[in-house]
Amino acid sequence: MGEVPSPINPPSDCNFHPRCPFAIDRCSVEEPVLKEVGSGHLLSCHLYD
Repeated sequence: MGEVPSPINPPSDCNFHPRCPFAIDRCSVEEPVLKEVGSGHLLSCHLYD
């Protein structure tokens, strides 16, 4: 599912958008905020509410 991004030239904003099957346009222009979604569980995704 896509290629691992180059550490020398990472993608803009969300680092996973080039290989994420659920990526939306917003993923390539805005970095998602890191949120706690449970005890000790963190998530950074525009699709999670």
